[in-house]
Formats: sequence, C-alpha cells, structure tokens
Amino acid sequence: MVPHVALTGPLSDPARTVMPVNEHPDPTLCHLNETVLEANGWPPFSGTFDLLSDGRFDLPTQQGVYVFLAGGKKIAYPRGESSIVYLGKGEGGRRGVRGRVGRHRGYIKQGPHERYVMHPAHEWIMARGGSVLYSLAPDGSGSAGMERKLREAFKLLHRTRPVGNGIDA
Repeated sequence: MVPHVALTGPLSDPARTVMPVNEHPDPTLCHLNETVLEANGWPPFSGTFDLLSDGRFDLPTQQGVYVFLAGGKKIAYPRGESSIVYLGKGEGGRRGVRGRVGRHRGYIKQGPHERYVMHPAHEWIMARGGSVLYSLAPDGSGSAGMERKLREAFKLLHRTRPVGNGIDA
C-alpha cells in the first residue's frame, strides 16, 4: 500500500488533492523518502499542513523529523532546484513534532520583525507561503540522527543545506 498525503495551501488546488507521497512534485522529497527515511526503517513524510493558515494545527506529539516546503517556484540551489526550505526534528519530551513545528509556526504567524531578520526558514515561509510534512520516529529511533542523515543527503544532491538550515556553498 502506498502512503497518501493531502496537499493544502499554496502547493495545492482548491479541491484539496490527495496523491501518493512518493509522487510528490518535488523529486528531492521523493529521494529523501526513499533513500534516507524508508532505507532506515522510517515512514515517508506525510501529513501536510499549511504553515500560514489559521486553521487547526493538529500534529502528533511523538518525536520525529519534519520538512518545510516553500510555496510557489522551487528554490535554485547550486545543483538543481527544490521546494525544501528547512529540515528539522521534534524530540520526545517537548511535545515532539507538534511542539517544535508549533513554535516555528508561532514566529511565522507573527510576521516580519521591524528591527532584525528572523530565522531564515521563517523569512522564506512568510514571503512565499509553505507547508510542513513529517515522519514519526519508529520505536527506539532518535530523531537527531535522522535529521542529520536527511541534511547530509540533501547536501549531497544540491551541494548545500536547505536555505533555512544555513548555507555551505
């Protein structure tokens, strides 16, 4: 059975499309699902939520990893393009994925600060809209190690980290 993800917000049509997650329009996301998450016994990214919507934001409290996707055109990286802005982790004990993403979302929804530049991922999402997908850690797996593997795989593909995680090139 192929997992499905409902796309909402800037990445979707008004009818709220459902598609297999491995057929997502961003090939980098599909690559990370197959070669990093699934290869290490993790489920693929799923559960799309619009980061700018005022709707209910019901993410799981377990530990796991998440990805922020920018709305609109893909981001040009030194090698190729991707809609991935940020790769992060939600640890257990701090309300997991829900707590971490909820904190990011709170800053994003406050809007730009007049005196200083905010977190790069927040600036990108405020400017272009975006969504979040997550993958929950299987029993006994730490999310910090998986976050590191995802960032390294992204870096190998694009010669840099996602723009929200800092720039190497």
